[in-house]
Amino acid sequence: MDFKALTWSIHGSPLRPEEPCIGLITLNRPAKLNAVDPLMRLELDSLCNEIARNSILKVVIVTGEGRAFSAGGDLESEAVALGAVPGGMGITGPYKELAEYFFNDLRHRVLQSAMRKLEDLPQVTIAAINGPAVGVGLEMTTLCDIRIASERARLGEVAVPAGFVPESGGARNLPKLVGIGRALRLILTGEIIDAEEALRIGLVDEVVPHERLLETAFALSGKIAANPYLSVRHAKRLVKMYWNWNRTDEGYRQELESVLEITRGRDCQEGMRAFLEKRPPRYTDPYSGGWPFGPGRAG
Repeated sequence: MDFKALTWSIHGSPLRPEEPCIGLITLNRPAKLNAVDPLMRLELDSLCNEIARNSILKVVIVTGEGRAFSAGGDLESEAVALGAVPGGMGITGPYKELAEYFFNDLRHRVLQSAMRKLEDLPQVTIAAINGPAVGVGLEMTTLCDIRIASERARLGEVAVPAGFVPESGGARNLPKLVGIGRALRLILTGEIIDAEEALRIGLVDEVVPHERLLETAFALSGKIAANPYLSVRHAKRLVKMYWNWNRTDEGYRQELESVLEITRGRDCQEGMRAFLEKRPPRYTDPYSGGWPFGPGRAG
């Protein structure tokens, strides 16, 4: 597959330059702060299949091109799929709404597939967080085994204030990293924290000067890659087995069902419109206007 929204390269270990054992995934939509659009989801899903089958690779680093790791989901393409902007997908006729929801659902299914494959890679994964990592961007870092942040990194879970819900493991992984109280605060407020605060609460493992970020990630990768192949693979497998004690197919199903229900609601569309129009959102409760029974309230 020819990658456009990602770049992929394989590198030698700093300790053994002749050994091509370190992979580098770079999210490559810098003009959009590496927001995760449908193409990036599809490419990541495909790339993770290739990486999982590559028995030579020992470590995979994930980072972003430009000044951001990832600004989260691409709300412009999201809004198009849901008909939240004029013109929508350009579909007309009796199947317009059905087609829009079909493509909306598909984009979320592909995202869940890609993120699940990233988390399940047999190689050790390191998130090199070079700048803002919010929403899906933050959740992607929590799917990696180790997180190293640039001093310029800013992290936040912004799904709920934007009218969505965490859908890439955030509800599962954040509480295990920072505790349930802090996780709920991050999820429910959309608060953005800097790299030092992220280090203090355990969201990242190390903070380094920005210009040394990839150097640090590669140096750590080299140390890991120098160890016996099977020992590293089995150590990761066992640690992740215990880490994923609460990861189930039922959990994935409910996570997907939640986001599909939410994206059918007015508040989700309002959140997207507000973002695109650069204004505060005007959310309503589900029963304004008597939803779903029409005007008036029973009483």
